[in-house]
Amino acid sequence: METGFSQTASYRGSTTGTAYVLGLELAQVGSAALSLGLCSRWGEQVPRWVPGVGGRALPRLLPLVVGGTGNVVLYVVIGGTTAVLASRWLGLAQGWTPTAGMSSGQVAVLAAAYAPALLWPPALTVALVGYARR
Repeated sequence: METGFSQTASYRGSTTGTAYVLGLELAQVGSAALSLGLCSRWGEQVPRWVPGVGGRALPRLLPLVVGGTGNVVLYVVIGGTTAVLASRWLGLAQGWTPTAGMSSGQVAVLAAAYAPALLWPPALTVALVGYARR
């Protein structure tokens, strides 16, 4: 049975695939770090250690526009993926799912690992609203 790992060679075996995966990871970690700025002092003022611009105030709309754009992308990607996979798990559509060939224990671990991602878009929305009100 297919468990989704049959395509790993395409990512490991090419420079482009490796760069894609590493770029995706950098984008995720960078986005998470920038989200912390919405509830930190450095979300309003550039940290003093940043050469050339340290200590300057950030334009108030910059974090809201960048964060809002990212938030929309999160809703589309996470919401769309959730909708597609849910329709397949419920038997409403045909197609591959990451749980194909997994035991119930493995599915439980997968759910526990990925379920918190569903909270990320609403959590970012709350942070953006809090930043705007502050």
